[in-house]
Amino acid sequence: DSLTAATCCKSLVVVYGGNCKLQIGVAAASPEDGNAVNVDAQKFMQGSLYKSAMESKKQSYLANLALYPGRTELPFLPANTQALILQPIGDKGIAVIGGDTIRGFTNLDQRHGLV
Repeated sequence: DSLTAATCCKSLVVVYGGNCKLQIGVAAASPEDGNAVNVDAQKFMQGSLYKSAMESKKQSYLANLALYPGRTELPFLPANTQALILQPIGDKGIAVIGGDTIRGFTNLDQRHGLV
């Protein structure tokens, strides 16, 4: 609740130890039944966005997600996700923080790591 009240955050996913540990906020809707698309942690971990953030061990901020071809690696986020923070959690996990506004996360949001 604090993230959504203080920032443009609409979606939060935590993948840790090869599993999705948390998926809250707005999720993509499945075209088949309209239910939330679950995170396929193993598939996500094979993608370039995850690998790049984990190798750098630093937060990655994608201010305009539409400009990144890696957007397709995030089918669990709603289509209107405009900005993204990838925050490594130690060596085994990552937080994916999605916002609905281009450049929606401020420098202060990024400096304090949100999570």
